[in-house]
Amino acid sequence: MTRRVHPLFIVMSSISIIRSLLIPFAALILNAIRKGEINTYTWIGVSVGIVFVLLYGIASWYFYTFTIDAETIRVRKGIFQKSERTTQRKRIESIGIQQNVIERLLRLATLTVETSSESGTPEVELKGIRLDFAKELKSSIKNEGQLVVEEQQAEVAYTIPVRDLALAGALSGRVGLALVGIGTAYQFIDQFIERYVDRLFSELAHLSLFVLTGLGVLVLLVIYIGSIIVYILKYGSYRAVLQHNRLLIGYGMLNRTEVAFHADKIQALVIQESWIQRLIGRASLSLHIISATGEKERLLLHPFIRTNEIDPFLATYLPRFRQFSPQHEVAPIGFRYRVRWPLLGYALLFTALSSVVIIVLDSSWRFLILLLFIWLPFYYFAVRSGYRKTRFGTGHDLLMLRKQWVQKETVYTPRLKIEELTWSVSRWLEAKEIARIEIQLRGNTAFNALYFERTDIDTLQLWYKQSFLSTPLAGEVKTDDE
Repeated sequence: MTRRVHPLFIVMSSISIIRSLLIPFAALILNAIRKGEINTYTWIGVSVGIVFVLLYGIASWYFYTFTIDAETIRVRKGIFQKSERTTQRKRIESIGIQQNVIERLLRLATLTVETSSESGTPEVELKGIRLDFAKELKSSIKNEGQLVVEEQQAEVAYTIPVRDLALAGALSGRVGLALVGIGTAYQFIDQFIERYVDRLFSELAHLSLFVLTGLGVLVLLVIYIGSIIVYILKYGSYRAVLQHNRLLIGYGMLNRTEVAFHADKIQALVIQESWIQRLIGRASLSLHIISATGEKERLLLHPFIRTNEIDPFLATYLPRFRQFSPQHEVAPIGFRYRVRWPLLGYALLFTALSSVVIIVLDSSWRFLILLLFIWLPFYYFAVRSGYRKTRFGTGHDLLMLRKQWVQKETVYTPRLKIEELTWSVSRWLEAKEIARIEIQLRGNTAFNALYFERTDIDTLQLWYKQSFLSTPLAGEVKTDDE
């Protein structure tokens, strides 16, 4: 049966178009008001534009239809150019429900379905359907034969308290992104608030240095708190549910995202620890999956877990993954080749900058540019520390790859999820019997590290080939879709 999306899709589509055009049109109108060029024809043009947007929304809704039968999902849309996309239900990898602010106000949702395709975008995207209907579709599309059984089984769920989200946001380093965003926004509105900014600076010029410093700290504090609030709004109401070996992860207080997938669809588990998190014994967990969100195929699992709680947490929710110690370290001889070219590049860059500043400027302060060279020993020791902690190891059907510089990152990926295992080395280093390794997963996800001894790489390749050369023992339990 062919159906159209909900009629409120017209409102949602129109608001989305108006929102995308709001900033440039508002800038034009404000500029016209400032110059006194606003008149009746201006408002007539604005009204005609709004009517055109509404008509476009109506046409988009009329030609937006979908059909779901026992075998396939078909979506048809397009006003001037018709397109139809067909997806087989048996190829579905993950199903997600997303809600932006407009959809939450209208009680609508976007259902996204993705297969094993490497396109990076959802194979099926149904916008403007009722939230209850989207949940029914998500429950029935892939679980049609197991739905009743799953409902009878007890679910295991966990939530993340706001306190942990606030701590994670405080240590996430997003204040830098907030400052960049404020600077970018200022570039757009500078011409409209220029006189107010000049007046503000003239008023502040009479204040003492102590007061100005306090105001600067206060502004940074407000921005810092704002970045924490944004983090909480993004990941608030976090809930993960495990039932019948399927995970449902949902988060977002304004823009709501829900993704459902089978545990066997997980490509990799990533454990990240910033230097601050390592001091207080915390870490963040994320998953690489065949995602229906189309956003880099990375999904937050836990933003701020205690490191001593990771093992029991994985045993409950992801029993396939477990932590273990790596067996292979990097080749000591490889460090000099890892650091020499970046170090030489920084040295040449700092030398060129210092020469230009010292020659061009006449002030005695020009020699302060030489302080840039202090960065070189810090860079050397940071890279040295991180290189020495690079390792890999294997445990049954898991590969572990660990790298560290400022942030420590440990990746666990099942052997059968590795699409390609490659090693590479330049001709100059081939005689040193060292090389870099790279593992390629589905969906254009890759992890690499350098440099390891060739004998260790040969051991890794032999372990990887076992997934193709060895047959499972009789009676061994195999996972789905593998």
